[in-house]
Amino acid sequence: MNFIEKYEKARDEKNSIISVGLDPSLEKMNLTKIPTDIDEINQIIFDFCMSLIENTQEYVCAIKPNTQFVLFPLTFNQIRKINEKAHKYGLISILDHKIGDIGSSNDSGLSWTKKAGFDALTFSPFAGNIREATEQAHKHSIGLICLTLMSNPQSVWVQKDSLNNGMPLYEKIAYEIKEAGTDGCVVGATGHVTDDNIRKIREIVGDKAVFLCPGVGAQGGNIEKLLRCAGRNTLIHIGRSIMYANNQKNAAMEYCDLINKSRR
Repeated sequence: MNFIEKYEKARDEKNSIISVGLDPSLEKMNLTKIPTDIDEINQIIFDFCMSLIENTQEYVCAIKPNTQFVLFPLTFNQIRKINEKAHKYGLISILDHKIGDIGSSNDSGLSWTKKAGFDALTFSPFAGNIREATEQAHKHSIGLICLTLMSNPQSVWVQKDSLNNGMPLYEKIAYEIKEAGTDGCVVGATGHVTDDNIRKIREIVGDKAVFLCPGVGAQGGNIEKLLRCAGRNTLIHIGRSIMYANNQKNAAMEYCDLINKSRR
């Protein structure tokens, strides 16, 4: 089963298109005191991730740990246990790593990503080697989700204003994704990303590629816009609004119900 098939299975079984973030910040956990001992920090972050999966697994279909938050404080075995727990509940796991280097370096990173138990990871196309990285990811039986149009304001001059033979760079990336058979695109849900931008990317890459769309929740992303323009294979990513909710289960349930009403 390839990554897109795994996504579709999890989506249908969970009746959810939510990816929940595993980006634990000690400063936002309402701790009485922020520890400095690395072993104590390690245990707090690991427990937070495991509890978040337990609390939300009924209402999400994916987890997405960000390496900037979990790579250094957690051990390799702890990350594997996080993925094992997610898979036990029928969730897919995506490493938000934005890997992007020459082929040999990418291949090493992809190999370790697979060993850690992830189903896919995010990829930065800056080095230009989208096809090579896609082939390497598939060799390791994991999916690749390529940054295509991010919603942070600074991305405009790179992804929209930079032209390739008169074509905005994000469109060129989308064509490369289509040609390479890459599994998905990261497409922002806020800011300068318009309905037409999302529709254009979907038109180029086709119906099957998974759109991973961050920005819903605390960042104010428009759910209706995504459901209207991004197609059936969409994964709406929600981070802080679920992670730091007083009741994570209720927050996940409320977002799932809200999104499913619009999906219907």
